[in-house]
Amino acid sequence: MYDVVIAGRGYMVRAGTYERRQSAPDPAQTGRVRLFDFYGGGGRAAQLERDRFWRGVGAWPALDSQGVQAGPRRQNRTETVTPAFDPDRPSFSFVHGGTTYLANGTGLYRVTAAGGTYDGLALVQTLAAPCAGLAVSRGAVGFVHGPGQPPTIYDLATGTYTTSQAQPATIIAPGRGAVLIDQPTGGEPELWAWQPWQDVRPGTGVQLDQEIVAVAPFNGEVWIVTRGAVWRAVATGGGVDADVVTTAPRTGFADDFAWMIGHNGGLYAWLGKEVHRYDPGDKVFAPLGLRGRATYGACGLGRWLIVAVEDEHGDETDLWAWDGRGWWLLDEGTAFRYPVAIAGPADDADVLAGRSGAVNQTAVWQLAPRAGRPGLRETVTLVTPLLDAGARDVEKVWRLVGVELAWPDERATAAPVTVTLEASLDGGLSWTEVAASAVRGDETRTHVVVGTLPPSARARWLQVRVTLSNVTDWCPVIAGIWAEYAAVDPESRRRRWTFAVQCKDQVVRRDGSVEQVNARELARTLWAAWEAGGVVTFRDIDYDRTGEEYTVRIAAIREEVPKPHDAGRWGDGTVALTLVEV
Repeated sequence: MYDVVIAGRGYMVRAGTYERRQSAPDPAQTGRVRLFDFYGGGGRAAQLERDRFWRGVGAWPALDSQGVQAGPRRQNRTETVTPAFDPDRPSFSFVHGGTTYLANGTGLYRVTAAGGTYDGLALVQTLAAPCAGLAVSRGAVGFVHGPGQPPTIYDLATGTYTTSQAQPATIIAPGRGAVLIDQPTGGEPELWAWQPWQDVRPGTGVQLDQEIVAVAPFNGEVWIVTRGAVWRAVATGGGVDADVVTTAPRTGFADDFAWMIGHNGGLYAWLGKEVHRYDPGDKVFAPLGLRGRATYGACGLGRWLIVAVEDEHGDETDLWAWDGRGWWLLDEGTAFRYPVAIAGPADDADVLAGRSGAVNQTAVWQLAPRAGRPGLRETVTLVTPLLDAGARDVEKVWRLVGVELAWPDERATAAPVTVTLEASLDGGLSWTEVAASAVRGDETRTHVVVGTLPPSARARWLQVRVTLSNVTDWCPVIAGIWAEYAAVDPESRRRRWTFAVQCKDQVVRRDGSVEQVNARELARTLWAAWEAGGVVTFRDIDYDRTGEEYTVRIAAIREEVPKPHDAGRWGDGTVALTLVEV
């Protein structure tokens, strides 16, 4: 039995030479990692820049995206219309004569309000078949209903509803003095101008190359994607002008171009399971960073492009909003589908979507505050990316976390808002509350909430979650989130041993037996291990209790022989070693 075992061979340690300590002093590198400005919205899993967070249900930009506050409030509604609102079909809306209309399934409805608040949908006209698209021109609404169904016409002035003499059509879009529809002629579709108020098709058609997959008004024209090309066209009183812009992108998923929409000078589409924006310079569709397993429509309102997607890793449907800078999670839930803009009649309802997959179940959101109606959701959460202080491979002791709140305007009232601060060391699998505070806007315009983490808070990553709850008529603005840490130097966490082993003939072991290997062989084994690179296995003096074996590097070696002239016939020496854990 030996004191230590190095590279599989046992040695006895010379008395008074053994020392075990850390490899190097801890340099105590402390610092703070910060998240502020919030210009880029959500969706960043690991921190790369200062202004993007991971996820925040209802987290909405404030102070020109320099902060985050509670987002739009949702109202769950049950409509009472017949035919019933179908949440699994897309909706189409338009405004005419101060009235907001919405077409869904086989119903044309108007949006009603009472006292400035949303009062549901009211039936205007039952349609001959489910609506697949509409366009309005000179007080006439032209509807298309899909393959095999002729277009229909509703006169907004007289309330008459008729079936068109045109052939079945699948697309319809606004134009100049006419609307644009497709008409089957031979093997390929043709674009025609159609004047629904007279039910005539002036001029001649333009034949397309292949099947139409998407259509959207954009920059005063109608952009059309076929299987082979991207077209732009204009319908006028004299016919159709059309030309090819570029080759169509290759499609491979069943829901490619499930929707395409022109919004605020950009052309957006669903392609390859993510949102794309058309780049007119390079004439390509470029991904915009929002992905999902499926999509359920999109709409535009003001600066916001709102997209419904099914989460990549769950069954919930997320409603994301794009403001030209980043993506913001408007809401999440079971089957929020086919958002449509309805702003106008009601102060508390700007966007409507189907809800829960059941007929006549809808949800409405108020995107912008009105006087006396702030329209804020009651609770909002914001989760930071995985924070690593720019050193993902270095373990850190996380000490403090904090959230800075500021609102240098007149938004606040005396109503208290609860701010809760939580931290996670396991990527959001579990959370620990570290601080909570109530904020009253009539007492201050800045506030900080700081939480102390337990001494065991040691990890490479940290996430912080801020929850604002009990929001009523105002909400403090999250202006910054930070975490204080001390980096753990890897070298300071390694063990270092210094001792000398006896390399002499017939050394006595711990159990009283005599070593049979001679002194020179014991020393040569250590020198050979050092020459081979110095990385060996090592069993310490307490191995019989711990059972732990280390991998170490021979950092230094020195041999002493007190009587060199006798070394050939009677070995008596020591080898001093410095071992460092690797």
